[in-house]
Amino acid sequence: MTRLLVLGADEAFIARMSVLPGTQLVAIGTERTDWSAFDVVRILDPQSLPDLILLGARVPLTNALGIAAAAHLQYPLIDLVLVGEHSADTAVEAMRAGVRDMVSASSSEACFVEMMRRAEMHGPASATVASPAAASVPSEASRTIVVVSPKGGVGKTSIATNVAIGMAETMPHDVVLVDLDLQFGDVAATLDLAPARTMEDAFGPDAAADNLVLKTMLTAHSSGFFVLCGADSPAANENVTGPQIHRLLEQLSTQFSCVLVDTAAGLGEPTLAALEVADEIVLVSTMDVASVRSVRREVDLLTQLGLMPVERSFVLNLADRQSGMKVKDVEAVVGIPVDVVIPRSSAVQLAANHGQPLMLHKKRGEPFVKAIRALLARLERTAPAADNKHRRLEVA
Repeated sequence: MTRLLVLGADEAFIARMSVLPGTQLVAIGTERTDWSAFDVVRILDPQSLPDLILLGARVPLTNALGIAAAAHLQYPLIDLVLVGEHSADTAVEAMRAGVRDMVSASSSEACFVEMMRRAEMHGPASATVASPAAASVPSEASRTIVVVSPKGGVGKTSIATNVAIGMAETMPHDVVLVDLDLQFGDVAATLDLAPARTMEDAFGPDAAADNLVLKTMLTAHSSGFFVLCGADSPAANENVTGPQIHRLLEQLSTQFSCVLVDTAAGLGEPTLAALEVADEIVLVSTMDVASVRSVRREVDLLTQLGLMPVERSFVLNLADRQSGMKVKDVEAVVGIPVDVVIPRSSAVQLAANHGQPLMLHKKRGEPFVKAIRALLARLERTAPAADNKHRRLEVA
C-alpha cells in the first residue's frame, strides 16, 4: 500500500490518483489555501508518514519549493514530486529543494504507478528517524471544545460551523470539526460538503489503528479546516460506544490544535464521551423558559458527574427583545453568567440554506458575525481579562 499526500491539486487529478491500485490518499488544499503560511511538517504524523508527497498546480511554484524544502529537511526519505509543466531551470531549483521527480498531470497511469513503486521502496517507517515529536501536537497544546445543549433547534450547528471558520483564519489546516450528532448531524449540509468518507468509516478498525487512514475520512473545507461529517444513515452508528468516541477524539487531538465537536441535543452516550475529554464547553440556550430550565438541569447534572470543565462559555442564541425574558432572568435561572449574546437574524438561516455560513462573507457589521467574533475571542483567549465583577450583557 502506497501512502500519498496530495497538496493543491484539482479534483480531477485527485480522483485519478485515488483509483490507482494499492493507493491510500489524503488530499489537502483548495483555491483559498494560503500556501505561503502552509506548514507541511506541522500536519504530518510521524507515526504514519506518507511515502510520497505530490505538489499540485494550485500551489504557486515559490511556495511549492518552500514546502518541499521543509519536508525534505525533516523527512528526507519521503519522495517529493512536483506536478505540472515546468522548465529546465525550474527542475534545477526543484532538485535543490529536495524534489525527486517532476510529472505532468496528464502523464500515463504507468508513469504514476512506477512513481509510487519507487516511493514505497524507501518505506515510511524509515522516515520516522528525523525528530518525530516535531510534527505531532503535544497533548497539552491541543484543545477539545464541545458545543452542547439539552434542547434541539437552539443553533449549535450554526455556532459550531461559524466558529470553525473563524478559528481557521488564525489556525489554517489545524482545526477539525466533528459532527457527533450520530443520527441526524447536518454539518455537511450547512457547509455544502459532499464527503467521500464519513463518521461511519472513522469508527472502523483501520482508522483506529492509523492516523493517516483517519485523515482520509476528513473532508477539507475551502476556508481552511477539516470536517468529520456525519453518516448518511441514522442507523449507521447505532452501535458506536463511548470508548470508541473517546478514542476518536483523542486521536484527532494528536493531529490538530483544535478539535471542535458539534453534538446532538441532550446528554446521550456520545455527548458524555465527548465531555470526558473536553477541555472546554460552549453551552447554548435560547430565550425561552423550557430551554433555560433544561440548561439549568444539564449544568447541575454535569457538575454532579464531574464533567463540567472549568473553561466554559455560556451562549444565549436567537436572542430578541420579544421573548418576554431578559439576560438577567436567564442568569438567575441557570446560575451562571451569560458570556455571549447572539441576536436572532434571518440572514443566518438563509446563509446556512445556501451552504455559506455568514462568517464566510466577513460581514463585520452583521450582529451575528460580531457575536461569533466575541465568542472566538473567548475561545482563543484573546478577550480582555475579565474583571472580578461580571458585566451583564443585554440583547441588542
